[in-house]
Amino acid sequence: MKKQKVDLHLHTNASDGTWGVSKLLKIIKRKNITIFSVTDHDTIQNTKILKNKIKYADLKFIPGVEVSTTLNNMEYHITAYNCDLENPKLNSILKFNRKVRTDYNRDIIRFFETEFEKKLIDEYDDYKHNADRGGWKSLNFLIDKGIIKNLEDFFEKIYAMNENMIFPSPQKVIDIIHETGGYAFLAHPASYFKGKLLEKNFLKDWFKYGIDGIEVYSPYLNNLNDADYYIEFCHNHNLMFCSGSDCHGDFIKERKVGKPEIYLSDIKIDKLLT
Repeated sequence: MKKQKVDLHLHTNASDGTWGVSKLLKIIKRKNITIFSVTDHDTIQNTKILKNKIKYADLKFIPGVEVSTTLNNMEYHITAYNCDLENPKLNSILKFNRKVRTDYNRDIIRFFETEFEKKLIDEYDDYKHNADRGGWKSLNFLIDKGIIKNLEDFFEKIYAMNENMIFPSPQKVIDIIHETGGYAFLAHPASYFKGKLLEKNFLKDWFKYGIDGIEVYSPYLNNLNDADYYIEFCHNHNLMFCSGSDCHGDFIKERKVGKPEIYLSDIKIDKLLT
């Protein structure tokens, strides 16, 4: 049987990636990915397009979205798969999250106005963000204004804001995902504390919230063997486990489609394939 390469965490220009669906499909096929998902941040715009566009017999597309949530005043991400994309509760929570991000972006501009004693907000409101650049409106606006240099400079400077976006709780998000018939995965656990393994008791909290799986393979792992820690937890709690590159196209160049290189035989996503 031919080995099937999997990437269940990809971003497009509907959120903060740089590629449209046509370019993504070309790269998916060139990289020999056979099972994939688009998980844009809090939007299903391109997921819906791809669901109707896939006509290749050798490609399996799993509809997805990455939903933002807040726990202990910290942002975590849940990748949701096979949801009813027309479900009003799902669309309501995605719309709410997008507004949180929009409002936060304006707060960032207000912060820079104070820091640099410049009037920026009116220019920002008129600024046309080119989605194909990747990233987001406030980032690219501040780069174009010469106020920041790059992504790293952006985060370094806004750290002084000491302000977080507040999204719905994991429990609320997961309950809605389940109501739509979908499955909820804790996305890239290695990303939250610079690769440090999440404590078992913390993972048990997520299990109680109702997660169906964990994205055990991601580019944030300090080493690939760390995935075994999460795989063991999934086995012990009868959870699925998956892999994803978190590729954003050309926006974050070190995250490549299909990396880490993981095959269907390495993961457990049986319920996603039915």
